[in-house]
Amino acid sequence: MMILAQLCLIGGLLFLLVQRDRTLLTYFQQEEYDGTRFLGAWKNVRLYDVKATLATVIAVTTGALVGDGWPVTLLLAGAYAALAYFERAHRYKKALVMTERASRIFRLTLGAVGLLSILVLLHPLWAVVVLQAAPLVMIGVNRLLQPFQQRINARFEAQAREKLERLNPVRIGITGSFGKTTVKHMLAEILAASGPVYFSRGSINTILGHTRHIRQRLQWSHRYFVAEMGAYGIGSIKRLCDFVHPRYGIVTAVGDAHMERFGSIEAVAQAKSELASEVCGAGGTIVLNAELLKHAPFQRVRDQFGKQVITVGFEDADVTIEHQELEGGSWFITLHSEMPQLDGIAYELPLLGDHNVMNSALAVVLAVVIDPGITDQIPFFTRAISQVPHRLQKVGAPGAALVLDDAYNSNELGFLSAVSAMSKLADQRGGRRILVTPGIAELGLEHDRVHDRLGVFCAKNCDQIYVVNPDRIRSFVNAARASKAEIIEVATFADARAEIAKDLHEKDVVLYENDLPDLLEERRLL
Repeated sequence: MMILAQLCLIGGLLFLLVQRDRTLLTYFQQEEYDGTRFLGAWKNVRLYDVKATLATVIAVTTGALVGDGWPVTLLLAGAYAALAYFERAHRYKKALVMTERASRIFRLTLGAVGLLSILVLLHPLWAVVVLQAAPLVMIGVNRLLQPFQQRINARFEAQAREKLERLNPVRIGITGSFGKTTVKHMLAEILAASGPVYFSRGSINTILGHTRHIRQRLQWSHRYFVAEMGAYGIGSIKRLCDFVHPRYGIVTAVGDAHMERFGSIEAVAQAKSELASEVCGAGGTIVLNAELLKHAPFQRVRDQFGKQVITVGFEDADVTIEHQELEGGSWFITLHSEMPQLDGIAYELPLLGDHNVMNSALAVVLAVVIDPGITDQIPFFTRAISQVPHRLQKVGAPGAALVLDDAYNSNELGFLSAVSAMSKLADQRGGRRILVTPGIAELGLEHDRVHDRLGVFCAKNCDQIYVVNPDRIRSFVNAARASKAEIIEVATFADARAEIAKDLHEKDVVLYENDLPDLLEERRLL
């Protein structure tokens, strides 16, 4: 009977290991298969095993006391199976995508820990060792597969390069600490007046991401190719430029987003300026937010390339912006410039947020530089610009509260702009101003200072503030409490939605600001 119980124990443990490997792989994928960062998530999210370990220790202790422990062994096998079942029911905001790479890591990790699980025949406590070792095994498997994965990536990248050169669309690069995805969507919609535009949906901004989309989606009919470019360190944009070879470009901003990766604002500016240097060095034109010239790398590009650099700003710029907010958060914008083709362009923008004034102006200026023939059509295309999903997107229905979805915002300026827009709309509707936020991620040493400023601002412009995972942004909570705003601390966005639904009125405005990934919002008890 004991042999049967042990076989059941191995079966239950394998069932748990299958689910546990899927759980771990989900977070490993969110950390972009970076072993060091994954170990940080293992600690912060609590991806180490607790429940099965505790069950095993209790079972071993009980078995030692009762002597013939096969009933205890069967109960332990059932406990493993039950834990796997309930773990499987967990829902992620960013679910696992079982790509070929993920599938290889999963199969090899499961094979390795599966073989180790046989050791429970020697003693049940080996199950604890196997469960706790699973994250390390996954990291090791990924490292073993790295040369193989690099060869696969290189082959796909070469195919994408060849296709891009063969189809040869006009290539445009867009980067910035924030705003680049929104500007990309705006430019693509405006430039459609000149011809078919290819651009990656969402936030695809790496060589591998562009490689996949070029191979699968770029067509002969596309006249323009717009590439969003993300920076993960000095040289990232340079490598993307070597891949895309952009003729035109836009740099939206330099800010404190992702400061954990760069360490200083000067390093961020250096990284983002690589697009300007590469575009201008190839004889092209770059459009910059005029504020960027206060950073030495951009000023050097301006000094070197002169008229190839066009600045856009509210004053002291090659193109200046005059704007007026219309009822409901839309904008009427006029551009002025000594360059005749860019002077007097007037258009309406039906998007919330004053930060979108600059975003739209950057897109309009580059579109006209690329094809001056579409100038007269600009007002028709900007008026129909669609809301970018999860970027201050209006979600509502007649007779219901207005919801503003700004889940993909990750910077201080956008945060302030979104709260300001929410406050104005609530005043117009006569309802409450309700904010739900977990704060901003990857601020490094600026984390507390930025969140303190945000807390002070939100305290003045909100009636209720739901703080998600408040322990992560205690400086925000403390600053926001110094006001009449009601502060409600919740564990997750789901908890906030449930609480808000209990007392939500038709005239209220709810802003969901920067929905962080599972890695930063939750803590597990595996």
